[in-house]
Amino acid sequence: MTLQEASRRFHIKMETLDFYKANGLLKGTKTDAGDTDYQEAELRRAVQLHFLLSAGMDLDALKRLIALMNAKGNTDAEQVRILRKCRYQLLEEIHGKQQSLDQVDYLIHEIKGRKVKGG
Repeated sequence: MTLQEASRRFHIKMETLDFYKANGLLKGTKTDAGDTDYQEAELRRAVQLHFLLSAGMDLDALKRLIALMNAKGNTDAEQVRILRKCRYQLLEEIHGKQQSLDQVDYLIHEIKGRKVKGG
């Protein structure tokens, strides 16, 4: 499958797939015609990469995770450590957003309270 086909199928922008390719996250194999062909499994992994980057995982951590996924031997513990770090960062962001939401809700409550009192 070409990157253009993958872009349409998986709804990932071409620029994003090109970025993954440029950073060694997508390899592919050259065809006799000189085009690069990407296997289904590699493109499915690209969808996972896309999700992880969108979730805030930095590029170096993602490259390390891919290297561990491709490594021989048991690297599960290290993979889980990297993913848990990403999860922790997401939870911190969610907590921060929740605090902001709570502040907005408080202000709404205060404004509504003024209308009732001032009535």
